Amino acid sequence: MGLFSKKQKKPAEKSRLQFASTAALERALDGTDEWYERYFFALYHCSPDEQAELNERRKEMRRAYPDKVTEVGRHFVLCGEPAFLVLSAYYQALVKAETLPEDFRNYAQRRHDTIVDIHRKSQRLPVPIDLTEGQLSNDTELYFFACLALSNGQILRDSDS
Repeated sequence: MGLFSKKQKKPAEKSRLQFASTAALERALDGTDEWYERYFFALYHCSPDEQAELNERRKEMRRAYPDKVTEVGRHFVLCGEPAFLVLSAYYQALVKAETLPEDFRNYAQRRHDTIVDIHRKSQRLPVPIDLTEGQLSNDTELYFFACLALSNGQILRDSDS
């Protein structure tokens, strides 16, 4: 049974919680708005249809780099330089947002630094690799700690508490 496979639950069976990384959410994109919105929110904490500077910037990158775009239903995924530029700008904005708690801004700075490092390494390979938004933003520490909390039974559904 795969990460996104559907299974009929038995009446007494509790549903399981599981973690999906941004890379896994990206791989699961099937052209529907539902999956794309879940993926996009995991990346950018907003809707792809919101009137936001981020969404305008992504559309600009789509026009400027048409060969670095993968169409997904009525939406798209960026890869390579445009993916890096948008993600980098997004995390820089989070770092500078004084309305956010300092711990979150510090986390955003670490994520930004990691994204810059991953992008640079992918471009310095003998054959450069253009990583997608989901691949660049994939947070292995978040994955580790979320899975640890899940396995420890520390993440509950409201009905379980």
